[in-house]
Amino acid sequence: MGYYGAFVAPKEVKEAAIRPCPTCAAEIPADAPACPQCGFAVENREATSPFKAGTVLEHRYRIDIEVGRGGMGVVYRGTDLTLNRPVAIKALRASDADATVLSRFLREARSLAKVEHPGVVPVYAVGRDEGVYYMVMKFVEGRTLQLVLKQESPLDAARARKYLTDVCGALTALHTGGLVHRDLKPGNLIVGPDDRITVMDLGIVKAVGENTQTTSTALGTPKYMAPEMLVDHNVDARADLYSLGVIAYEMLAGEPPFDGPTPMAILYKQAHEAPEPLRKKAPSVPRDLAAVVEKMLVKDPEQRFADAERVAAALNGGFHPDAPRSRKPVWLGPALGGGVVALVAVIVFALQRPEPPSAGGNAASASAAPVGVAAPATQAPSQAPSQAPATQAPSEAPVPVTAAPTAAPTAAAAAVRMVNLTVTSDPTGALVLENGRPVGRTPVSFKRPQAGRTQTYVLKRDGFADAKVNLNLGADAAGHARLESMFELVP
Repeated sequence: MGYYGAFVAPKEVKEAAIRPCPTCAAEIPADAPACPQCGFAVENREATSPFKAGTVLEHRYRIDIEVGRGGMGVVYRGTDLTLNRPVAIKALRASDADATVLSRFLREARSLAKVEHPGVVPVYAVGRDEGVYYMVMKFVEGRTLQLVLKQESPLDAARARKYLTDVCGALTALHTGGLVHRDLKPGNLIVGPDDRITVMDLGIVKAVGENTQTTSTALGTPKYMAPEMLVDHNVDARADLYSLGVIAYEMLAGEPPFDGPTPMAILYKQAHEAPEPLRKKAPSVPRDLAAVVEKMLVKDPEQRFADAERVAAALNGGFHPDAPRSRKPVWLGPALGGGVVALVAVIVFALQRPEPPSAGGNAASASAAPVGVAAPATQAPSQAPSQAPATQAPSEAPVPVTAAPTAAPTAAAAAVRMVNLTVTSDPTGALVLENGRPVGRTPVSFKRPQAGRTQTYVLKRDGFADAKVNLNLGADAAGHARLESMFELVP
C-alpha cells in the first residue's frame, strides 16, 4: 500500500483512540500492539515517527495522529490552526532523506502545485523542521479504491463507469500539465464520502520528456504497470491509460488481468501475455464497456486511446467496438524478448527495496548488471524470449562508455590521434551526457578523436542541479564539477 493510502480516514474514525492500519485500513484500538486484521505491528511506531503528536510546524500546522506509513514516508492527520481545517502532513524519515529520495519528494510537491483539479489533491506547503522534510496537503476523507474493491468487488458497470470517468478527468489535468503519474493503482485512488475519486501519490510522477536518472524510472506496481515502462524510460500519458485499464478490469471482473506468485512472474505476463477477455470473466459487463477496457490494455501504446479525454468519451457512449481497428503485430513479443527478462531482475530489486541506498550512494549505481531470468518452465520453446541484447534506459543501470565508431583500417584512420578524457564530480555517480547521449557515470574515462574544439558535457544527478564541464579535445583533458544540492532552497 502506498503511503498516500494513509490519507484514508473512514468517517467513523474521528478519535485518536482508534487508528487506521497503514497496510489494510482496518481499525486498530489504541492499546493494540498489532492490527487485528493483518497483523501489522504498531508498538514501535512512536519511536520511529519523525514527528510527535502535538508538534506544531511553521507555528501553524499541528501534528495530531499518524494515519499510515509506507516505504518512503509517514503521513499524519493534522490541523491547520490558522484556518481551523484538517490537513494531511507527509514527512520523510531522517534515515530516508538522501538526495535521491528528496528529489522524488520535491518533484511530487512541484507536480501537485502545478495542477488545479478537484480530482487531484492540492499541496499547501513544503518545509523542513530539524532535518525532517514535510509536505502539507488537503486531507481527503474516504476509503482507497483498494479497500472498496476488497469489500465490495466486483462493481456494477454504472459505478465502474463513474469511477473511471472521474479518474480520466484527473488524468486529463495531469497530462495537460505535462505530467505522467506512472503508479496509478487502486491504493492511490480515494473514494470520498460523495463517491468521487481523488488521485493521490505522485511520488514517481515524471514530466513528459524528462529523463530522471535513478531507478525510480522503473518503479511502479507490477499488477498495474504498463509494458513499455519495463524498457522505455520515456513513457507518455498512454502508460497511465494502460494502468487505468487494469484497474477497470479489476473493478468489473473482481481480479486484475495479470497476477502471479512473484513480481517477476507478473511483469513477464504484462510484457508477453494477453489478458483473458473481460466478458469471459464477467459476462454481465456491457459489450461496449468491455471493448473500452480491452483497448486500454493493448500492449502497443500506439493502439490504445490517444488520451484520457477520449477514454472518458468512450466510457459514455463514444466508442463503437465494431469499428475497424488496425491489426498491427503484437508489439512486445519479439521486440522485448530477452530485454524484458533481463530488466525484470533490476526492476524486482527496486520493487523489493523501493528506497535508494543511504547517503553517499546512487540508486542507479547500486544496481548490479542485469541478470538474465529464465522464462517460466511451462513456456513452449517457440515462446521463449529472444536472445537479443537487453534494452535498458540509462537511468536503470550503469551506463557503458560510448566508443567512437569503428571503421576499416585506412591510412587516414591510422593518422587520427585519440585523446583521453576524464570527468569526475562531487558527489560521484552523476550521469555524463555528450550531446544528449550518455557516456557513463562519474568518475568516467573515455577516448575521443583529437579535434581543435571544445566539447561540453552535462552532468545530471537526482537531488542536484545540472552541471557542465567543458573539455578541449586538442589534448588529453580532465574536468571536475561540484554538484549543488537542490534542497538548500527548502526552508
